[in-house]
Amino acid sequence: MKGSDIIFLPVLLPLLGAAVVFCSKAFFKNRLQKILEYMGAAIGLLLPWLVLFSILPWLLQGKIYSGIIGDWHSGVGISYKFDGLAWLVIFLGFSVAMPAWLYSTGAGPRGPKFTAIFLIQTAALTATAITADMFNLFVCLEVMGIASYTLVTFSEKKGAYLAAFSYLMVSATAMIFFLAGLYGFYRLTGSLSYEGIAAGLSVLENNGGTTAAISLALVVAAVALRVAVLPLYGWLPDAHAMAPHAVSAVLSGVLIKTPLFALSRILLILPFGAAAGQLLGYAGGITALAAVIIALSQKDAKRLLAYHSISQIGYIVCAWGAAVSIGLHSQAGLILMTAAFLHAMYHAMFKGALFLTVGSLTDLAGERDVYKLRNGASLLRKAGERLPLTAIAFFLAAMAISAIPPLNGFASKSALLYGLKGRWEYTILTIASVGTVASFIKLSRIFLPSGRREKVNKIEPLDKRVSPAAEIAQLFLSLLCLAAGIAAPRLSVLAGHLLNPAGIDAKVKVIPPALYSADSLIKTGIIIICGLIIYLLFKTIPGKSVLRIIRERPRSYSGLFISFSIGLAVMAGWLFVLAV
Repeated sequence: MKGSDIIFLPVLLPLLGAAVVFCSKAFFKNRLQKILEYMGAAIGLLLPWLVLFSILPWLLQGKIYSGIIGDWHSGVGISYKFDGLAWLVIFLGFSVAMPAWLYSTGAGPRGPKFTAIFLIQTAALTATAITADMFNLFVCLEVMGIASYTLVTFSEKKGAYLAAFSYLMVSATAMIFFLAGLYGFYRLTGSLSYEGIAAGLSVLENNGGTTAAISLALVVAAVALRVAVLPLYGWLPDAHAMAPHAVSAVLSGVLIKTPLFALSRILLILPFGAAAGQLLGYAGGITALAAVIIALSQKDAKRLLAYHSISQIGYIVCAWGAAVSIGLHSQAGLILMTAAFLHAMYHAMFKGALFLTVGSLTDLAGERDVYKLRNGASLLRKAGERLPLTAIAFFLAAMAISAIPPLNGFASKSALLYGLKGRWEYTILTIASVGTVASFIKLSRIFLPSGRREKVNKIEPLDKRVSPAAEIAQLFLSLLCLAAGIAAPRLSVLAGHLLNPAGIDAKVKVIPPALYSADSLIKTGIIIICGLIIYLLFKTIPGKSVLRIIRERPRSYSGLFISFSIGLAVMAGWLFVLAV
């Protein structure tokens, strides 16, 4: 099989797996149905790894697979591009999808319906990474979204259907604007491929002027909503908090990042793309700080994690936007893009582990209030967990997101701050890191015994236990946090080479050369101490009042649309000024 054919297997194999699973449900029962379901999952989640690693050597040699699917004429065919960026995004997707599905086999939701839709979502994610056609990007995002809305409802929790409906309505509305932007580009250039649009705009006066700027604003704002950057994040907390834990891990770890890296293909080649990336980068920095403050105010454990997903995507968008505005042809831009992807990948690992471990404990306790739930490690032991694997996995992941060495979050956040040093974003992200430490001191207490002065309800475990499959999935992701932290310097070089076959100059490092220097460790210690102080301040009566005000701030369904309107207006105004 030719390389140009192999590259589509990461899309086709999950779809084939989904077809096998649907057949198992339609024609078989009991044991045979389960065997075929697991076979379909193996086809869709395991076999693509063989494809990825078989393609990797070619990509490292600078090979890029691009063209028109089915050898159709460029004017009517679907353009694709499988390069290092596509490989990295697909690797990110499968690295979380596999343990998340394994977790679901033990903790639920189970069954062929869930597995099939999960595989369809994975296929759409992969197709999003490969496409180089704007209309096909729309289709991939819609398929990915429809699968996500459906998966959220599998938890069958109170509010899950409303959360999925809000996600659906806001996303569908945004994608109407995406189509309007797509039409604007098509009318100007007569093309739907990224490169065709870029070539068409380049020969127009002022690169298409106002029409091109407004069209780009419509596309970027719609994609930014899927990424959940400020002020377009309102749909995410409910969707992630109400989704099954395995789905929350994938939504947070992969689904909100894939559109971002797909968007970089567009912005890096289109006029006004650098300006759009710059504005998104600014929004990312503000998002990182604002979302961590809101996260600190939460009392629902999963909602706290959901807001941290928004905060961490803020880190990624901040560095990503700076990279797009600079361009990947410069060392500075390539370093920032590599750091952004490295943190995206590492965030998927530790946030996936956090959603799974916290979900296991809260299900067992029947309680999600971080002010009421205590002594989680003991509850898990009473429920039959012989070794404290869930608690170990949680604390490894909590230390990773808090940037404690030698875990992966320490390496990726150090890379982000190293690339942004000297810019205002450096200060914002450092302050946000303090808030992250404070939040996870607060959340970590659900696994620890209550203090003498604390008045918490005595909770007995429900008639449940953490399944071996769930324990394996949790431990796998948390151990990845440790291994990836140790291997970060080498992984950063690999990622940088894939993002640009010319590679990063050997003298320039993505990871700070003195990662574990005395200055670096002292700075980490200061951040931890400041985080502890912030946590203690918010435990005071005035601090609790401030958190209550933030937590109970008015939120409404209409507010989601108002936020989107504001974001679109700001983006359009920003690009309009540049166009004229």
